Amino acid sequence: MKKMTIALAVLFCTSFAAHAESTRRSTHIQNPNTQDQKFIVGVDGDFGIPLGNYSDVNGVGGGLMLTGEYPVMPELGLTARVGFQYHSDKDLGAGVSGHVHSIPFLFGAKYYFMPQHQGLFGAAELGLFDLMAGASSGGVSATDSEVKFGMGVGVGYQMKQWNARINLHSQSVGSFGDSMMVTAGVGYQFAGF
Repeated sequence: MKKMTIALAVLFCTSFAAHAESTRRSTHIQNPNTQDQKFIVGVDGDFGIPLGNYSDVNGVGGGLMLTGEYPVMPELGLTARVGFQYHSDKDLGAGVSGHVHSIPFLFGAKYYFMPQHQGLFGAAELGLFDLMAGASSGGVSATDSEVKFGMGVGVGYQMKQWNARINLHSQSVGSFGDSMMVTAGVGYQFAGF
C-alpha cells in the first residue's frame, strides 16, 4: 500500500512539472472555451484487483461503466460514473468459494494538468457501492447485498476521445483498509451535448 501511495504521489508531482512545460495543443471532443457542448458521455472498461484483506474474500474482476463529464473550467470537469463490476470466485477454504460483485454510483471531479481537457489528469470520486456478496459450497449457495459509502482517487491520460486511467478505491469508508480495490482501464467519450 505504501508503494502505491508513493507511486501516485510521484505521478502527481510529475504531472505538475509536465503542465508547467506543456505548450502542446491537441484536437479533442470538447473545447471548454465554446458553449456548444455542455455534457460529455462515454464508457469505461476496467480490470479490478482487490487488495489486502479484501483479496482474501474476493477474486479479480472486470467491469463496464457509463460515464458523464460536465466541463466547468478549462482544467476541471465534474464527473459521474455508474456501472457493474463482476468478480471471479475466490476459494475461501473448506470447499467454500465466494465473490463480491459491485454496482458503483460515483460522483467526482477530473483535473487536467494540460490544456483543453487533454493529457494527464487526476481524479477524485465518492459515492455508493452496492456490494453483492455470494458464497457457495457443495451445491448450496447464499447471497447478501449491502450498500456502502466509498471513495477513491485516480490518475490517467486523455487523448482526444480516448483515455486510460488507474484508480484506487475503498468500497466502504467504514472499513477503509478491508475494502480496497485497484482498477485500471480504458475509456471512450462517444457523445457531447
